[in-house]
Amino acid sequence: MNSNTESIKQVLNDLRIKFEGQTDKIILTAAAYKSLGDTDKALSILLKEIRGDSKNTSAKIMVAEIYYERWIIDESKKYLEEVVNETPDNEKALDMLYKIYISENNKEKAHDLLNIKLLFSSNKQEVFSELQNLRSNLQPSMNIDITEKIKDKLNNNYLKTDIDDYNNEIITETMADLYINQGYYDKAIYILEKLLVEKPHDLHIKTKLSLSLASMSLRENKTDEIKETD
Repeated sequence: MNSNTESIKQVLNDLRIKFEGQTDKIILTAAAYKSLGDTDKALSILLKEIRGDSKNTSAKIMVAEIYYERWIIDESKKYLEEVVNETPDNEKALDMLYKIYISENNKEKAHDLLNIKLLFSSNKQEVFSELQNLRSNLQPSMNIDITEKIKDKLNNNYLKTDIDDYNNEIITETMADLYINQGYYDKAIYILEKLLVEKPHDLHIKTKLSLSLASMSLRENKTDEIKETD
C-alpha cells in the first residue's frame, strides 16, 4: 500500500476519533474507508454504530452494500430487510433487496417488494410495468384470478350482484377486488379511497389503490397511443 493511502487512513482514523458520537460524520468516515478499499475498517465502524443505534438506516445500508460486494448475501439481505421493515419508503434498500430476491429466484418475495415500492416510488408506471412482467413469470398459483379468491367469502346472492350496485355504495374491499378484476379501475379507486378514510394506515388497501391508479394510467396512455396512430 502506498504512503499516500496510509497518510489518508491516518487522517481518517484521527477524524473517526474526533467525530465519536456524531453519526453523520462517522458514516462519512466509513464511506471514505470503503472507497479506499479498506472495507474491514469501514465494516468495523459501521457495526459499532449499529450496536449503538439499531435504527441507523444509513449504516445498515452501507453494511449491506459491503456484504453484497463480498457476496455474503444472507447478511446483506438481513440488514436490507431490517431497513425495509423500519422505513418501507427507502428506495435504495428496496432496489438492492429486489435484486437479491431475483438473484435467488425468489419471485414471490420480489413480487411483494414491488408492491411496497409501488406505494412510494416517484415513477409508479415504471414499477407497475416491472410488477406486471414479474407476475407473468410467476407460478400459476400466484396468478389466481381475484374473483376465484373471493368466491368463498361471498354468498350466491352477493355473487349475482350487478355491477350497477356501485351506485348503491357497497363500500367493501371485496367489492373493490371485484371491480379491479373486471377492469373497472375508476370504481375500485372510488371505493378504496373511501376505505382509506376509515383505515388510513392499511397497507393492503394502499397497495390496491396504487395498482388501480397505475392500471388506469396505463390504460389511458395506451388509448392515447391508439388515437395518435389512427
